[in-house]
Amino acid sequence: MNSASSPRRRSYGGLLAAAVLLLPLGALVMPTSVLTIIGMVPTIVAWIVDRDPDKPAAVTVGALNICGVMPFCIQLWQHGHTMDYAAGLLVQPVTWLVMYSAAAGGWLLYFGIPPLVAGWSVARDQALIRELAEERQALVEEWGVEVSGNGLKPDGPAEGQTPSDDPPDPLAEATAPDRPAES
Repeated sequence: MNSASSPRRRSYGGLLAAAVLLLPLGALVMPTSVLTIIGMVPTIVAWIVDRDPDKPAAVTVGALNICGVMPFCIQLWQHGHTMDYAAGLLVQPVTWLVMYSAAAGGWLLYFGIPPLVAGWSVARDQALIRELAEERQALVEEWGVEVSGNGLKPDGPAEGQTPSDDPPDPLAEATAPDRPAES
């Protein structure tokens, strides 16, 4: 079976290469790595639960989550970059509040923006429909009902038929008094 006809399969080669490259770097900057990994737990969760291949939840939550983690990383770098200082930051409730509140803001954006955009789009489309209906009404008033397509009369009757305003009755011929009904 060739890869073009098989369903899309997830490749972990890139993830493995990133892990091989980042693990030595993470060990080199251990206090920052610990603080960042603990602070980015909401992004990791968003990555796991998001079924979309483009991972929009992880991107949205991660962008704000990293904004909540970075002030503490900078504070860690300014004060010696030690595990003791990183542990001191992690025992402060304000650290957790800022990091996870930023991630919560990402979740709010992820769940809040699509309904807002959809509502705006519906309102815009309804305004356009009203505007077009008003323009149509103005055209009908200026040019007559024929412009709308509603005032057109059907072509005249065929030869041998009398003009009638009523639609033809398909049962009228079968039950006409001068003709016996067919069985």
